[in-house]
Amino acid sequence: MNIIDAQNVTYQYPDGTKALDDIDFSFEKGSITAILGQNGAGKSTLLLHLNATLRPINGTVYLKGEPLAYDKKGLHHIRRTVGMVFQNPDDQLLAPTVLQDVAFGPKNLKLTGAEIKHRVDEALRLVGMEAYTDKPPHFLSGGQKKRVAIAGVIAMQPEIMVLDEPTAGLDPRGCAEIIEILDELNADGKTIIFSTHDVDLAAKWADRIYVLHEGRIKKHGSPPQIFADHTMISETGLRLPTFVQTFRELKVRGISGGDSPLTMLNFVESVSKPFDVLKVRCAVAGTDVCAGEKVGLVMKDGMVCTTRVDIDMNAETTAFGRVLYNAMAGEDIVVGGITGTLTQKNGNIYIVPIPRVIEGGSRAVDLATIFTIIAEHEPLKIGAMGTSAKVVVRKAGIHCDFDVDVIQSSILAAVRGLNVMVFVTGGMVDRVIQKIECHNKHSVQEIKFSSVQVP
Repeated sequence: MNIIDAQNVTYQYPDGTKALDDIDFSFEKGSITAILGQNGAGKSTLLLHLNATLRPINGTVYLKGEPLAYDKKGLHHIRRTVGMVFQNPDDQLLAPTVLQDVAFGPKNLKLTGAEIKHRVDEALRLVGMEAYTDKPPHFLSGGQKKRVAIAGVIAMQPEIMVLDEPTAGLDPRGCAEIIEILDELNADGKTIIFSTHDVDLAAKWADRIYVLHEGRIKKHGSPPQIFADHTMISETGLRLPTFVQTFRELKVRGISGGDSPLTMLNFVESVSKPFDVLKVRCAVAGTDVCAGEKVGLVMKDGMVCTTRVDIDMNAETTAFGRVLYNAMAGEDIVVGGITGTLTQKNGNIYIVPIPRVIEGGSRAVDLATIFTIIAEHEPLKIGAMGTSAKVVVRKAGIHCDFDVDVIQSSILAAVRGLNVMVFVTGGMVDRVIQKIECHNKHSVQEIKFSSVQVP
């Protein structure tokens, strides 16, 4: 079901510049859609039509099947349904304090004081800015300003979030944190529409992509469909995602195979040339060993470990080598003359759901229970995904190995044989499960996963 549709939309600025030229587009409810193009392609102009800031000189934009109405009543409805976050947060943050800025929209809805406070508190907690309520926005960093701008829109509780270059000007970590906030909103049912010229972001995050060039839609489809069209990418002045470029170089050398990967996980899986027999490997001594001793080799917790040929051998040991120098149990050693194949067993992923902010968040979680769950499952890596989950991990003083790109990092760790526990906020649990199931569908070795309920 499409929540927004548009037909034959044309827009021309007063100076005669035609920014949009007879374009059609649609956005599915609950999806994440990227408007991809170079600077000047018309991306911002398109987005400004979605909340009726601009009105097309020709064509029609539909919201939930109804054409946009540009009278006072119609604009009020549109602005409550479609929230806009501008590229430069300074264009959006005008109040003296963070609290006043986030409260501005709800006040205009004529809500009660209690409801305004509830919405503002919830929005600031979700974006991790609750400690900055009395801070003047102009004293904040670029990433903090972006969070506050998003909080101001969240407080309006729109069904659709429209963001113009949401990661512009942010460092890599700031980008990852903003995307995770938006991921969490999308998991709760919000439709996300964003513009970008970052092909890597569009490739790994969007469900669908519209490529805009000189005011016209050149192509739209899923990320694999878009980036498989190398000619179109070149003609629009864009570039292929980093993983696609690297994949192409490896493919011509006979190392990678299959379709172009768009994420690190896809890229790892594309490497088809086997490296089963190695001359030298680093390993961990399972027992005291002497130089020249023959040992068996097995994969444990993502590492190569030695076993005693005369004592510990089992049917699963399919690789052997000779120790190059004396070592004690547990020490890192080098093994040479390796024969056979090292077989890796995948680790498990344990998913621990944490209530969303609206359901009480970290305050609804007993930290003693969290420690018990960790002790029972003994994960070697821990990740946290979503605001409430990160707060729980921080409150508990737990070392977090993954707090950005959590799903991909967890799967990669499990592929290396490590058991992983991921604390996940609310509706994002379904996304984690979907990603793991997708990996299992296309991978030879299946990763086992399970949800661990917090009493």
